[in-house]
Amino acid sequence: MTACACCGAEVDESGALDLDLGLPAGAAGAERLADGNVLLGEQAYVRCALPVELTGDLELWFDAWMRVTAAAARRAAEAWGDPSLRLTGTFAHDIKPWNDLHGAEVVAEVVEPGTPPELVEHPLLGTTWDRDRVLSAFPVALPISIQQEVRGPWSVERTAGLAPHLLPDGLRFAAPGRAVFVDTRKLQGMPADRFLGMALENAPDVPADQQFLVRDGVELRHALWLTAQRHEFYGHVARFGELLLVTCLYDDPADHAWARHVLNSVRYEP
Repeated sequence: MTACACCGAEVDESGALDLDLGLPAGAAGAERLADGNVLLGEQAYVRCALPVELTGDLELWFDAWMRVTAAAARRAAEAWGDPSLRLTGTFAHDIKPWNDLHGAEVVAEVVEPGTPPELVEHPLLGTTWDRDRVLSAFPVALPISIQQEVRGPWSVERTAGLAPHLLPDGLRFAAPGRAVFVDTRKLQGMPADRFLGMALENAPDVPADQQFLVRDGVELRHALWLTAQRHEFYGHVARFGELLLVTCLYDDPADHAWARHVLNSVRYEP
């Protein structure tokens, strides 16, 4: 763990991340061979590892499946984990944010004896992909923090352990004891200070030490917070014609630093 320079909140780092893509469509009821790593039914599949390089020195490992012939599946079951095993077939998944991966021709080999085959020829290999754009597409809690795409040019940090949920008017990230609600608004031609003033018309009155306002070029950042049984932090980032609202709810008062970190992480990048 390292400390955020802006607020002191802990920022996690990781060199590898594992994600399971689940069984391929139509694999239910298939015979399971090699401890469930080979599926033999109307179609045959072999479990493989797909390593994808992301920016920030992060490697994303997908637990995935490739479709093979029945003969190749039987051979894989007999030689499971043997370095001589090499398989050709097609990829059995679609993965967002990429397109046209299902059915792509792939090749897998056993790289380390005793381990599942690793895909060595695949459309995602040989390129380093943008970490935040890729991981923003996965609606699951992650063990690392990412800059989550919100709407249009806005993004905000989804901190480790928070699961995203799409709402009619924005996004929610939640975990036990913590929740973040993010919403964006537009009013063409509205200056930032007037837009912020409109957003604060019904805001509660709080002491001066429970709020702040910072101007950063064309941008206004404001926050106020309440301390009750559940702590509430209301943040705003206003620009000409654009406004992002970020609300952080948390049980532990020490998480005030985390809430400020979330607000400070908001980015506007046209």
